[in-house]
Amino acid sequence: MFGVYGLDLNIEEKDIKIELSGKGAEKRYFRKVGNEEVEKKVYANKGEIIVSPVPPVNLPVNVSKHLMIELNKNIFIKPAAEQQLFVKFPLEIGVFLSDEKDIEPLDIFTKTNIKYTLYGAPEDGFVCRWWKSNIYDSIPEFDKFYEGVMKLKIKNSYNEWSEINKIVFNTLGMKIFYKDYAYCSANLEIIKKSVGKTYFDEKIKGMNEAVDLYFAKSRRLGLSITKEIEKEFFMERGFK
Repeated sequence: MFGVYGLDLNIEEKDIKIELSGKGAEKRYFRKVGNEEVEKKVYANKGEIIVSPVPPVNLPVNVSKHLMIELNKNIFIKPAAEQQLFVKFPLEIGVFLSDEKDIEPLDIFTKTNIKYTLYGAPEDGFVCRWWKSNIYDSIPEFDKFYEGVMKLKIKNSYNEWSEINKIVFNTLGMKIFYKDYAYCSANLEIIKKSVGKTYFDEKIKGMNEAVDLYFAKSRRLGLSITKEIEKEFFMERGFK
């Protein structure tokens, strides 16, 4: 489903239908996921449609830029150790209109149930999109229209054992890649007993890079796209 298409589009996979059709410049966009239907008008003679995974914090609009993944089992990691594992993350899918000058989000949808939670205290905490995942030693079986796979590398730079139950990410730096499913690679470095830093890898060989939604929004709003954005997140309120 993910990829670049022309302005004559008809995708049907499982209970997802995405269609762009019409003669001349006037076209009808139609999307159905389960029982939810969306219809829009598009006026264009040329361009492309890009269907791409996007960071899972866009629905509802402007609630949060943070993602929390809660693990189904607590894990312990010893001092000076590194561990690699896999978790799942909730999938949101973006449909974009693109030409040589601009790229514009046309539609964003998800099959997941959207839940948010708070990391930290109410007075100074962070609202986060919440997701719970099992822990895997290798890429697990999963529903590619419902969730993506995250490779997670944990490094304990502190001099004591660390216990981890939840991990929080800043999705402005979330680099997602795809073939026929969504994939990303992330890192957690434990700095102190209850302090860690999370960030995403920006290159993955052999996969296509998803649309950078922050880049697209910045262009639409006329903001500087050369300004460095904050891509890391410092977990200063612990991992439990």
